[in-house]
Amino acid sequence: MSSLQFVSSDDVLEALRLWHGREKAVWPLAQLRLRTEVRDDMLKYSSLAEVGMAAQNRAILNRGLESLHTIAPDAEELLRQRFENRRDVLEVAANLNISESSLYYRQRQAVAQLTEIINNLEDQASSEWQERILNRLPLPSYTELVGIETARQQLLDALLNRESHFIIAIEGLGGLGKTALADRLTRDLTKSTRFDDIAWVTAKQTHLSSLGRLQVETNRPALTFAMLIDQLATQFNLSLTDTDLHVQRQRLVKQYLRDQHCLVVIDNLETVADYHTLLPELRKWQEPSKFVITSRLRLLEETGIFSMALAELPMTSAFDLIRLEARRTGFGSLAAAADEELQQIYDVVGGNPLALKLITGQLRFHSLDRVLDRFGAGRDLETQEGLFDYIYREIWENLHNDGKSVLLALTQAGESGFTFEHLVDIVGLEESCVNAALEELALLSLVDLGGNLSERRYRLHRLTENFLLRMFN
Repeated sequence: MSSLQFVSSDDVLEALRLWHGREKAVWPLAQLRLRTEVRDDMLKYSSLAEVGMAAQNRAILNRGLESLHTIAPDAEELLRQRFENRRDVLEVAANLNISESSLYYRQRQAVAQLTEIINNLEDQASSEWQERILNRLPLPSYTELVGIETARQQLLDALLNRESHFIIAIEGLGGLGKTALADRLTRDLTKSTRFDDIAWVTAKQTHLSSLGRLQVETNRPALTFAMLIDQLATQFNLSLTDTDLHVQRQRLVKQYLRDQHCLVVIDNLETVADYHTLLPELRKWQEPSKFVITSRLRLLEETGIFSMALAELPMTSAFDLIRLEARRTGFGSLAAAADEELQQIYDVVGGNPLALKLITGQLRFHSLDRVLDRFGAGRDLETQEGLFDYIYREIWENLHNDGKSVLLALTQAGESGFTFEHLVDIVGLEESCVNAALEELALLSLVDLGGNLSERRYRLHRLTENFLLRMFN
């Protein structure tokens, strides 16, 4: 995706010819980022004859012609006479006291100058817009993402689609990189003109220290619907006063989302006070605007949501991540470690990116055997600097007994997983109870679904299995 949508002299000439055109025309300047900068100017040109892209087209041209006037007033006057006032070639040539061929030569020069000006204005508008959006994003927790190219491309395709996929969910256990992927997608989209505005709203931040310790902000309030409205109104720079009622702010935000092509990223949906009331509201605001949600909860029960469940990194990608983190921090011995040594890490924590980063950080100060022993079965959970608490504690405490029984049975499923029938035999519960438990576990992202349409297989993430074994050993 190019960061700029440069126009050619042919594009500008065609736009000038369409100056008084209609909505159905194909507008050469319609995809410029500059169009968002001339939104107020468009009001001057909006009429029965010039609406939508026609008014937008004219506003961009007029902005360029005003700049052209400061450096070449004769060129600006020629173009306005020919295309704004629709004067005949011979009439304009006579007014300028030049030949017809000279007029066409000057016109080509004027169009070339206008083209350069519009491209410069577009360059400036794009840079300013991109900087404004990037300032709304949290500092990235990564320098490079590995093992997510397929998911990244599928999500980009969904976001670029103008006809569908207006609510997109990135789901999975804590530590799998949902926020990082959403951040990467948002930064990708700042290099395009797909969206007029982008907002990022989150309720919880997690930081990884250089010592490999997990630091979770716990003093931030849960994100309520009213707080979401306030944050969107602020980021979209809507005209508000301190005395505006919530319903007024909500109306302004909703109208803005319906009038503009916006992208709203809501990070950590599970922190929203009641996401069951939030999603129906988002459906009222969607199209043309889109929403990206990151959540530990699977939203499979919700209709109209494009769902992308993140899985653990495969072994080769996990090795790549470990070596990338080692090189980034100047940890040469780990970057040069043999696959056999990295295999020991993968055997303990699997492909959870957060766990891999934690281990990488701790290896700077402790031996591999000691670090892995701290993650092994039989060790106190509290030695993990909050990792298991962060990912599992709240989920486990609120899980029904049938769900816990199914999870414990799945610790024996290995990489291939269990079929439903095999799982029923092992757990010793009624099929209906196992089925309900599996659905609950799937919605909580605790069970990894595999197999095919004919035969589903169920297994655990490596780190989930490790957590359960530590709980009961």
